[in-house]
Amino acid sequence: MAAALAWRFGTSNGSSYSPNDMDKNGDTKLQDSEPPTPHSVMKMSLRDRTSSMEDPDGTLASVAQCIEQLRQSSLSVQDREYSLRQLLELIETRENAFSAVGSHSQAVPVLVSLLRSGSLGVKIQAATVLGSLCKENELRVKVLLGGCIPPLLGLLKSSSAEGQIAAAKTIYAVSQGGVKDHVGSKIFSTEGVVPVLWELLRKGLKSGNLVDNLLTGALKNLSSSTEGFWTATVQAGGVDILVKLLTTGQPGTQANVCYLLGCMMMEDSSICSKVLAAEATKQLLKLIGPGNEAPVRAEAAGALKSLSAQCKEARREIASANGIPVLINATIAPSKEFMQGEHAQALQENAMCALANISGGLSFVISSLGQSLESCSSPAQTADTLGALASALMIYDSKAESTRESDAEAVEQTLVKQFKPKLPFLVQERTIEALASLYGNPILSLKLENSEAKRLLVGLITMATNEVQDELVRALLTLCNNEGSLWRALQGREGVQLLISLLGLSSEQQQECAVALLCLLSHENDESKWAITAAGGIPPLVQILETGSAKAKEDSATILRNLCNHSEDIRECVESADAVPALLWLLKNGSANGKEIAAKTLNHLIHKSDTATISQLTALLTSELPESKVHVLDALKSMLSMVSLNDILREGSAANDAIETMIKILNSSKEETQAKSAFALAGIFETRKDLRESSIAVKAQLSVMKLLNVESESILAESSHCLAAIFLSVKENRDVAAVARDVLSPLVAHANSSSALEVTEQATCALANLLLDGEVSEKAVSEEIILPATRVLREGTISGKTHAAAAIARLLHSRQIDYAVTDCVNRAGTVLALVSFLESANGGPSAVAEALEALAILSRSNETAGGQIRPAWAVLAEFPESITPIVSSIADATPLLQDKAIEILSRLCRDQSVVLGETVATASGCIASVAKRVINSKSGKVKIGGAALLICAAKYSHQRVVEDLNQSNSCIYLIQSLVAMVTSAEASPSQNDDDENECISICRTSKVEGENGGSTSQTCMIHGYNLAIWLLSVLACHDEKSKIVILEAGAVEAVTDRISNCYLLYNQSELSEDRSIWICSLLLAILFQDRDIIRAHATMKSIPVLANLLKTDEFANKYFAAQAIASLVCNGSRGTLLSVANSGAAGGLISLLGCADADISDLLQLSEEFGLVQYPDQVALERLFRVEDIRVGATSRKSIPALVDLLKPIPDRPGAPFLALGLLTQLSIDCPSNKTVMVESGALEALTKYLSLGPQDATEEAATDLLGILFSSAEIRRHESAFGAVSQLVAVLRLGGRGARYSAAKALESLFSADHIRNADTARQAVQPLVEILNTGLEKEQHAAIAALVRLLSENPSRALAVADVEMNAVDVLCRILSSNCSMELKGNAAELCGVLFGNTKIRSTMGAARCVEPLVALLVSEFSPAQHSVVRALDKLVDDEQLAELVAAHGAVVPLVGLLYGKNYMLHEAISRALVKLGKDRPACKMEMVKAGVIESILDILHEAPDFLSSAFAELLRILTNNASIAKGPSAAKVVEPLFLLLTRTEFGPDGQHSALQVLVNILEHPQCRADYSLNSHQAIEPLIPLLDSPAPAVQQLAAELLSHLLLEEHLQKDPLTQQVIGPLLHVLGSGIHILQQRAVKALVGIALTWPNEIAKEGGVAELSKVILQADPSLPHALWESAAAVLASILQFSSEFYLEVPVAVLVRLLRSGTEGTVVGALNALLVLESDDGTSAEAMAESGAIEALLELLRSHQCEETAARLLEVLLNNVKIREAKAAKTAILPLSQYLLDPQTQGQQARLLSTLALGDLFQNEGLARSSDAASACRALVNVLEEQPTEEMKVVAICALQNLVMYSRSNKRAVAEAGGVQVVLDLIGSSDPDTSVQAAMFVKLLFSNHTIQEYASSETVRAITGKFSKLANLLSSKLFHLLLQFAPYYSMG
Repeated sequence: MAAALAWRFGTSNGSSYSPNDMDKNGDTKLQDSEPPTPHSVMKMSLRDRTSSMEDPDGTLASVAQCIEQLRQSSLSVQDREYSLRQLLELIETRENAFSAVGSHSQAVPVLVSLLRSGSLGVKIQAATVLGSLCKENELRVKVLLGGCIPPLLGLLKSSSAEGQIAAAKTIYAVSQGGVKDHVGSKIFSTEGVVPVLWELLRKGLKSGNLVDNLLTGALKNLSSSTEGFWTATVQAGGVDILVKLLTTGQPGTQANVCYLLGCMMMEDSSICSKVLAAEATKQLLKLIGPGNEAPVRAEAAGALKSLSAQCKEARREIASANGIPVLINATIAPSKEFMQGEHAQALQENAMCALANISGGLSFVISSLGQSLESCSSPAQTADTLGALASALMIYDSKAESTRESDAEAVEQTLVKQFKPKLPFLVQERTIEALASLYGNPILSLKLENSEAKRLLVGLITMATNEVQDELVRALLTLCNNEGSLWRALQGREGVQLLISLLGLSSEQQQECAVALLCLLSHENDESKWAITAAGGIPPLVQILETGSAKAKEDSATILRNLCNHSEDIRECVESADAVPALLWLLKNGSANGKEIAAKTLNHLIHKSDTATISQLTALLTSELPESKVHVLDALKSMLSMVSLNDILREGSAANDAIETMIKILNSSKEETQAKSAFALAGIFETRKDLRESSIAVKAQLSVMKLLNVESESILAESSHCLAAIFLSVKENRDVAAVARDVLSPLVAHANSSSALEVTEQATCALANLLLDGEVSEKAVSEEIILPATRVLREGTISGKTHAAAAIARLLHSRQIDYAVTDCVNRAGTVLALVSFLESANGGPSAVAEALEALAILSRSNETAGGQIRPAWAVLAEFPESITPIVSSIADATPLLQDKAIEILSRLCRDQSVVLGETVATASGCIASVAKRVINSKSGKVKIGGAALLICAAKYSHQRVVEDLNQSNSCIYLIQSLVAMVTSAEASPSQNDDDENECISICRTSKVEGENGGSTSQTCMIHGYNLAIWLLSVLACHDEKSKIVILEAGAVEAVTDRISNCYLLYNQSELSEDRSIWICSLLLAILFQDRDIIRAHATMKSIPVLANLLKTDEFANKYFAAQAIASLVCNGSRGTLLSVANSGAAGGLISLLGCADADISDLLQLSEEFGLVQYPDQVALERLFRVEDIRVGATSRKSIPALVDLLKPIPDRPGAPFLALGLLTQLSIDCPSNKTVMVESGALEALTKYLSLGPQDATEEAATDLLGILFSSAEIRRHESAFGAVSQLVAVLRLGGRGARYSAAKALESLFSADHIRNADTARQAVQPLVEILNTGLEKEQHAAIAALVRLLSENPSRALAVADVEMNAVDVLCRILSSNCSMELKGNAAELCGVLFGNTKIRSTMGAARCVEPLVALLVSEFSPAQHSVVRALDKLVDDEQLAELVAAHGAVVPLVGLLYGKNYMLHEAISRALVKLGKDRPACKMEMVKAGVIESILDILHEAPDFLSSAFAELLRILTNNASIAKGPSAAKVVEPLFLLLTRTEFGPDGQHSALQVLVNILEHPQCRADYSLNSHQAIEPLIPLLDSPAPAVQQLAAELLSHLLLEEHLQKDPLTQQVIGPLLHVLGSGIHILQQRAVKALVGIALTWPNEIAKEGGVAELSKVILQADPSLPHALWESAAAVLASILQFSSEFYLEVPVAVLVRLLRSGTEGTVVGALNALLVLESDDGTSAEAMAESGAIEALLELLRSHQCEETAARLLEVLLNNVKIREAKAAKTAILPLSQYLLDPQTQGQQARLLSTLALGDLFQNEGLARSSDAASACRALVNVLEEQPTEEMKVVAICALQNLVMYSRSNKRAVAEAGGVQVVLDLIGSSDPDTSVQAAMFVKLLFSNHTIQEYASSETVRAITGKFSKLANLLSSKLFHLLLQFAPYYSMG
């Protein structure tokens, strides 16, 4: 399908049109509505047709005649029309008419002229003819150039429908040039064709749809070639026109419209919005439906593809318009509707691409379709989905892969799942189709295993019958499920039989698939080869060779070749099946690949001479076919290799004819044939030695030599190859040798001049074999052979390199190595090339031997000055990787070759010891072989060279050397041989080795280092017999067993004697000291590491020798003597150490101290290499001083001054001071006497001065370390030099190294222990540098800095400000430490310093302090107790600040703090308690968190054993907690009561603790429910509080009293006799005058007042309580005197005898109490006092009793008693005259008016009191009297008792007697009627008083208006009843009314 769509789209999943689209569209045919212009007519070029100008049918003449007639101007219109019709008929009916018209120069101009100026009919006919001519492209161009466009446009615009159609057709035809029509593009653009066409489409022509179709077709053609087409289209409104035509046009028009729309949207994405706005999407979806023609559907799908590619909104609209199912149906339409052709493919591809655009890519479509298969509800739906999936898989390409990769395996598995039992045929067919698309896809198939086999199986399945199809499906499923190989999938032999059965009567395609599968099987599985043979597969395969397709033939030949390769038996079967003729036919007539396969198969098939076959092959060489003889020659070469020599030499035989023919065709005109013939001859001569020595070789040689003159590189290469094969027998065939001498020059020329490597290589091969001839070798020029051979060695093939190596070796054998040869070798790089040849390991033993010989010869020359001419060893040293091949040749070579290899390699030991050692060590068997040569060789050079190689190998891998020597049992013999070499050396160490041995050496320093001025001391070069000692040292170092062997071989005595002899010669003669004697000491140093060797007698003899060697001048000798001493000291016994000390070695060792590493770098390297200590002098001295006898003995005393002297700078020994410091430090530790000696020797001054010089860091550190040790002694701290060290130590802190600053800080810590130093100003200078160390130092330095700062600041808080002011704020530094990953110990120390610093408010207020909170809290959970303690103390300081306390609480510090309350760390507990107290203040949440964390339980666990200070802290914490009522009421708080009471009994428990404990108890026990939970007796609760009431601390007194007040609320404690004991202390507290104390004491007294009132009174309680009550302080709490009043009331209630003791003022004050009992007691007492002493009433009034009593009445409290006392007081004349009396009127009146006043007695007494008041005239006249009138009238109205009536009337009488206003008030209050009613009362007193009141009321005219007739009648009515009572007064009253009313 993809191929069919290539004419339109460049990519199958792309969203843009290919640049070549329009060109390919040039061949698009017109739609069905056009006039017949058959597309099937083959179009021939004009040039082809003019090749034959014959005119058998008169076409040319007829065409010419028509044209000539048309040219005549006199021709009528009808005749012109006739001629044009005749010309048109000729063009359409006769094939050669195109040529005739095209060849006529006037044809097109005439037609165009007629189109311009003819009549309408003529124009129509001319346009039609021109349109027909445009079918030929050349004629179309001529028509364009003829100027046809303007007249055609004019005709198109005419009103004639026929003319419009004709013009439209011609314009369509002339526009079919495509993108390559550059001329047409310019013409159409210039003439403005595009705007005209769009305008015509917009207006609409008469001809309608046909013209629309043609015009849109023309626009479609022009869209790909015309310049500015899309711009003009947009300007002309093309989008709207196209959208309109989309719905109204005919199918042909619609197809063109869809195409143009698609192109427009790809050109300009903004068009998409217009398309969407016009709702064209639905129309496009409709057009791709089944009811439309195929072109329309395809182009509509293309438009949707472009639209979805360019516009996201369009994708959504398509999807929402149900477009996805429509597109899916379009993709499967070709299959369902049996559509064929390019439009079907286009529809399928475009629809799938549109789907991909909508879904986000083709991979998404594939995955979605795969997933939807699971949800398909019907077989039809499944089939459709599979069809769509097949389409998607078919067009999946690299662009889709780059968008998103598809999982090919998942797709495969999805499809495989569709194979189910009873699968519908359609579903199976579509599944197979999808699998075919999958396996045929070039991208997806690569991701699948066995994709080719699966593809072939699918192909077979589609063509197989049912049963076979089932078998093949099972095989496919097995492969897809990865259940086995193809062999297993096909069920082995059964599958092979099945495939072979398909080779017979089957289609060609089926046959191809079956053969291809068999081919795959034959490659994959050996069993298949026998299976094919057994199943009879060979004959049909041979048959296919003859009759099958080209592909089947090739696969069949391949299968046969595989069969022949597998088994001789099978090969014979193939041969017997007459496969040879078939293969020969394929070799002759097959494709290039088939010929190659046939030739190879023949080579494998024919294993014996076959005359007939040879003849046939020879015939093919001379025949025309095949054109290429390459494969024929291959087959013939194989055949002739098996023919006997006699047959070849016998004239007339097939073999002789064949080889003669091969020689003849060397002169063929075809280069390929010549080259291949030479190649075939070379192959024959290489395998046939007999043939090389025959005359045939000479004949072939002569022919081949002629080819050396041609220019073809392939011929030159193959001819040289053939000569090389012939020259293999140049020694045996002298005829060949004679002729060959003439070919030397051309071969040398080709080898040196050819740029082609192949030519050079083959020429070199020929030269190599030619040099076997001695005469030729002598004549050859070295450079001409060496240069090309070297090139081949570098670049050639394996064979070429082998011959090149042989050429060089044979050349060097024949001549002396001189300057010219060496120069040539160096320039060419031959040495490295030879080594590279050895590395290939394919040259053969003889070639290897010759290469080694050449290298050995080249290595023997000496290097010239300046290194311009270098021997082979120098080159190898420069390229160490070249050593490996030489080393590899040692193991299996003969002793002679081994010696040569050792000779070559030993010269490399100096410059490339590392690489050489690695190579020797890793080469198998090399070490053992070299060792055997050292043992067995008689040559000193070989022995020394072998030792050098072993040393290099040990340097790389000593373990490998030791293992190989032990496995070969040669180690002991090697050691003995090496010791013998040492013993046999010359006795005088001053004599140098000979030059031959000295050239074998090992340089311990690199060549570059030496050239750059590096170390070149006496240890850098080891040569000669010293290598033997060196190797012994290596073995002793790395093999413990070897040490004993070396000792037993006499090595210790040998080297000791050599040292002694050298030392003796040095002292006795003027000879210089032997500089190599150090190697002997090195061996001793290694051996002395063994304790058994140390115990040997020879060892003890060596100690004095080594001590003497320490006194020599050569430093290396002294150094390794010290190494031997160090080994003795480190491994020897105590006796050995004492022997060393007594030998005087210590002085020599001290003389070595301090040398610069740069001066002894080589010695240090040696020490490291052999596992020795690097500084033996230091180690030996340190170990010696470890021995206590030596450390405190004379050796130490002698050493200390010398070591102190080393503190002075010594240029040659820069490290001496440091080492001396270390030793002095060692001697000073735990040895006061040595410290004293040091101080006396001036150590303090020396150290101080030395520090002032600014020594190196390590030395500075050591000096400060020593100072710290010295200052740890108090005596030395008091030394006068100690004070001066402070400044220097501070300077070290500022400027010293890291380690020195640490030591200085430690020293200062010790110094700050001294008060005079700590308090000095110099000490303050240490603060800033210590903080800097804290900021930048290592952890241990930070430890020291913190310790020093704590020591300096902890007892001097003001110094902390200095820390706050330094540049680096210490708090920030500490915060960083606390937040880091450092150790807990450091964090604890940092927290400790935080605690010191946070004691200062200024520091605590910094932001750094706040940042410290989080890390400090985090540290609380650590398990490091010191850190926790420090953290708690720091937090304790922090929480002094409220904001910080909030921060600490927010970071969750509470729970960790509580968690630390365990164990017996009382100091930590105290700090925790302090911190928790501060956290708990005013933070209820924190308190609750503490309680939940178990703080109370933890405290109680510790409290019983806690000391007093901790108990106080705990009590304070509990106080803070229980201040919260919820906590105090909680169960946890209940647990603390008894322990706290018990705690209060401790005599040593201080006031602070008592206060806190009491407060806790108060907080808990003040709650009744809490008290109810306890069963405390008085001894537990009361007794501990009694002494506390007399505490000197008022706060304790207060809380004790308060606690008592709560406790005494409990009844059982109130009645307890012990409670009496608290009365006296409480009263004492009450008399303190302190309000709060008084309040608490009174509250306590309240609790026992009811039980013990008498005791309280007897203890003077009345007086004290009275004082309290009478206090006039306004700040006095009301509760205080209220409680005092309650207690006093209790006393008064107990006994009236105390009434007189209470002052009147106190009693009056009690009236204002809120407690009724108190008020009652006071009232009773006052009444008693008044009755006993009448004068006391005035005192009561003065004390405010009246006001208090009135208040009681107003509040209806104790109404009767209060009213009684009030009446008694107001009955007193003096009191009535007082001011207070007047104020009582209104309250009494209000009381009587108050509806709540219910007590009759109280009302009576109140009324009586009012009556008492109004006995005073002044009071009766007061303003408040009116209210009293109303109140009294109200009393009368409420029907009171007779007594109350009388009292009220009397009171009213008093009121109206003195005041007229009172009369009116009474009248207004309704009193007249009330009194009149009372006149008739049954009670005489009442009636009399009422009458008297009426008399007083109407005694004047004030209220005469109230004396109505009713009033008179009322009085008269009652007259008879009152006759006996009538008095003159009543009568007088009646007379008073007479003037106003008549009696009648």
